[in-house]
Amino acid sequence: MGFLERVIQIDFEDRLGLGMEIFEVCEKIGVDKIGMEVIPDQGMFIKFCGTSEGQVLSLIRDLKAVKGVLFVIMRDQMPYEEREHELKTILNSVSEGIVAVNKQGEIIQINDVACKIFCCSIDEVIGSHAEKLFQENAPILETLRTGLPYRLEEREFKKGNQIIHFLTTGVPVLNAKGQVIGAVATMKDFRQVEEIISKVDRKKQLLSFEGIIYQSAKMRHVIETAKMVAKGSSTVLLRGESGTGKELFARAIHLESMRKQAPFIVINCAALPDSLLESELFGYEEGSFTGAAKGGKKGLFEQAEHGTIFLDEIGEIAARVQVRLLRVLQEGMIRRVGGAMELSVDVRIVAATHRNLEEMIQTGQFREDLYYRLNVIPLRIPPLRERREDIPLIAQHLTRKISEKLGKPELHITKESMALLMSEAWPGNVRQLENTLERIINVMDAGEITPDLFYEWTDLGSPPQPFKEDKEDFQIKISVSKEWPTLKKIVSDVEKQVLLRILKTYSSSRKAGRILGVSNTTILNKMKSYGIDRK
Repeated sequence: MGFLERVIQIDFEDRLGLGMEIFEVCEKIGVDKIGMEVIPDQGMFIKFCGTSEGQVLSLIRDLKAVKGVLFVIMRDQMPYEEREHELKTILNSVSEGIVAVNKQGEIIQINDVACKIFCCSIDEVIGSHAEKLFQENAPILETLRTGLPYRLEEREFKKGNQIIHFLTTGVPVLNAKGQVIGAVATMKDFRQVEEIISKVDRKKQLLSFEGIIYQSAKMRHVIETAKMVAKGSSTVLLRGESGTGKELFARAIHLESMRKQAPFIVINCAALPDSLLESELFGYEEGSFTGAAKGGKKGLFEQAEHGTIFLDEIGEIAARVQVRLLRVLQEGMIRRVGGAMELSVDVRIVAATHRNLEEMIQTGQFREDLYYRLNVIPLRIPPLRERREDIPLIAQHLTRKISEKLGKPELHITKESMALLMSEAWPGNVRQLENTLERIINVMDAGEITPDLFYEWTDLGSPPQPFKEDKEDFQIKISVSKEWPTLKKIVSDVEKQVLLRILKTYSSSRKAGRILGVSNTTILNKMKSYGIDRK
């Protein structure tokens, strides 16, 4: 015979002995009471087990006959069950994991997000001790013991074949007397954290192609091509000199692509030693080398899942890393350092280099097969000297940007200064132009940026100026003893004598540089080489 769980709500006029009579009716009918709850202004709620519909109807009829009972109705749930359902709905509506423990450290609440983070089910953790879930040195137990909250602590441990990695924040639960009666911890899966960081980075730093300053036809052609290839997932190889904006193009390609909601991760291949670069790109398993983190670590390819990874200075990677990178490009598979299992990754690769990869292939420094995998869509970003008509727009934009950063009024670049900027070769391209303008703006309060400021404070060259000597011609002496000195020694002696004579008349190294048609830095280097005191 089956049992039916039912809930009834009884509204009544309060009188002595009413509760006892209600219980007597339940005993008489033979229902098994499971729970009872009394709520002011709502009445009494009873949850019970009945054997048949007829038994339930008999109970309701007899309860209505009790003196003082106003009505009896059926309910779907007890009030405490409704409150618990509402609480679970609220807990499961947030994007963070939530775990609550009582005074004994036993888990009394956990939401679905936390279960996903810890790879567990609600039934297996409710009632268990927090240390079973968080493992040793659980910060929530420290909060329970001390009453002190904690914020954004990183936790990482291994559970079977899973790596549990999250950030957690916890607060104590206090009663009316200020005593600790429990604690609540929230946590974010580290993948969520990486995604948030990626989105913040994208909002702050990513510029679309509309953010690139240009007016030249050459640059327009490159950008239009980049916009078209951005829509796909093919590998892009950005070629160009240092400072031309290769990373800016990579970010714009990502933002223009279907992957723009996923991470954009940048790594400079020249900035890391080979072994570290390998572990950063592909990750590593626990114990794979001395100092490896407990539980291992995900590499950048895993972190960039469904997004874009930008490999800057790709020409600098070592042979063994080239082999592993080739595997990613061919098969979309990676293997962590020290690991045996291959992992599938969905990542678009944008690479960049200023080096001549074709020459590196001839000398055996770069793999030919990797080159062809990378060079699917080559884009060459022209240097500033090939698009001089862009310099005025870029210079004006940078001046506004730098002035704002330094908290100074916007400065005006004179026509003569702009002509000077356009005449330079700019081997460092936009980066060099920006640094040059920032140096000038730092030493100015207001006014116009004139050519003499560049001559005085930067390494920009200027036309040689005539050297005027009032009294006599300048004679250079070469010391010859038994044998003639080498030509190199003669040149050095002449150079030193000229420097001493110029500096005797013009004490400023910058003025001396203008006389001799070289930069201030060249004069200072020569003075140091010949042991000439700057004073």
